[in-house]
Amino acid sequence: MKVLAIVMLLLLHSVSAYAEEVWLVIGASDLTPAGIALKWKRSGTSSGITVSSRDCGDARNVYMWAPKVEKSIEAARQSLKAVPSYIQDAYIKRCRVRPGSPLAFRESAVDVSIADVPATAVNWDDADRVTTSQPLTSTSSIVISRYYDGKSIEDPLEGRRERVILVRQGGVRQSLEPCTTPEKFTATEGRFAFQCTVAQAGDELLHKVVVYSMKGEKTAEVMHCRTPLLTTKTITCEMEKVEADGVLKLQKVQKAL
Repeated sequence: MKVLAIVMLLLLHSVSAYAEEVWLVIGASDLTPAGIALKWKRSGTSSGITVSSRDCGDARNVYMWAPKVEKSIEAARQSLKAVPSYIQDAYIKRCRVRPGSPLAFRESAVDVSIADVPATAVNWDDADRVTTSQPLTSTSSIVISRYYDGKSIEDPLEGRRERVILVRQGGVRQSLEPCTTPEKFTATEGRFAFQCTVAQAGDELLHKVVVYSMKGEKTAEVMHCRTPLLTTKTITCEMEKVEADGVLKLQKVQKAL
């Protein structure tokens, strides 16, 4: 009986971990984010979505461009017939979508603009090319969509940019204010906060902390502060000060909300 109970729990976990099943019509695949972005651009269409195969539960990760994501194998077969003949070797892949993944929110794993990152760019890593997501609460998540801004290639970031998107219950999306290197997310009842990079002083990066309601409304901002921690009534973070000798000093502060 004990063994049967364990088996049932594992089966239930497997079903809940991959609740949505879709069929991807795959037009191209590549082992790298830059490679799949380039293949998507060369397809001549901006439609579709890029997918990380790990978001389908695969152990080995491959990036794929899917011009169509369908709910049934029948619909996928019809979409496959409609794929232009110049897209060779298109096929269908069954995918059990990992909840909370970019695919679950129908966000591209790699933005098509990544294809335009110059080969001469020296500070771009694969992590700068891929979309990530993380839960805030049981009903809301954050998606960070990374892309290339060709108009800003001469800036210190070489055109690296991020869109910060709040996804609420029911899939409602809201883009937040522009933020460089959004990280250190923290949430409490009704609010969430995170830090953005705003400047560099010597070898040190300086930050700001921003606070939002769960409706996506910005409610507070603390300049030159990092590592936020929320309670229901306060925001705590570490104030930054770079001394004349270049040494960074941190002092914990708490502000009422």
